[in-house]
Formats: sequence, C-alpha cells, structure tokens
Amino acid sequence: MSSHTGSSAPKGLSARKKPSNFEYAIANFALARSIPSEAKKLRNPLSSEPQILAEARKDYKDHCAVCHAEDGGGKTTLSAGLSPEVPDLRAQHIQELTDGEMFYIIKHGVRFTGMPGWDLGDDHSWRLVLLLRQLPKDNSSQPGSKDSK
Repeated sequence: MSSHTGSSAPKGLSARKKPSNFEYAIANFALARSIPSEAKKLRNPLSSEPQILAEARKDYKDHCAVCHAEDGGGKTTLSAGLSPEVPDLRAQHIQELTDGEMFYIIKHGVRFTGMPGWDLGDDHSWRLVLLLRQLPKDNSSQPGSKDSK
C-alpha cells in the first residue's frame, strides 16, 4: 500500500490549490445570500475622526493584520496557506460592500473560510469599517492600486 505524499499526490480538497473561478463564483454567491437584508442596510454611526481612526488602526493591528496585512493587501505568511485566499481589503469588490455588510462579516465571520466572527463590541467593529474604507486611500500610491500611475 503506497501513500500519496509526493508531488504526484491527488489534489483533492487541498488548500494549496488555488480555487477555480467557478469556486469563487459559488463562494461569492453564498456570501452575498448569507448576509441578512436588514444587516446590509445598516449605516455606520461613527465618523472618520482622527482619534476614532487611530483606535481602529490599533484594533486592526491586534485582530486583522495577521491575515490581511498592515496595508490590507492580504499577503502574509499565515494567509499564504489559506484557501480561499484572503481578500485584498482595498479591492473594488470589497469596497463596494455596504457598511452593514462589512460590519456583519466582522461580527459573524465567513463560514468555510479563515475569517472568524469577532466578539468585539459594536463600536470596535464600526471603527474597523471606517478603517477599511480608509485603506485604499492610505495605499493609493502602491503599485497595482487603481490610483497609482
């Protein structure tokens, strides 16, 4: 009886294999339908004041950066082994989420991914939503960003 530990081993459900476009489409479809419509309509009660963003940066560093990276790009040692991949939080499809959708994802996580639900107070989660909106602006000069030339 031989074991399949070499490079010729079947891929199966390995997290090392990048998901296909079809798998991404299914995951995005499921995510969109898993967020209650009432949650999608929620508006952030906080405003982007310097002190609130400073607190959000601390929360982000403590809870989010290990997977999403300091700049929100999603490229870290830990995230390299996750499948599906950790999203770039600066990406258009993420920024198009409503504040309520972002809040819901932070609070409840995303099933079948590495995204946990966080038991943070609502103010912490809303601060993180503000920071997520700020990430593309903070990194607009980075290569590959839509604002870089």
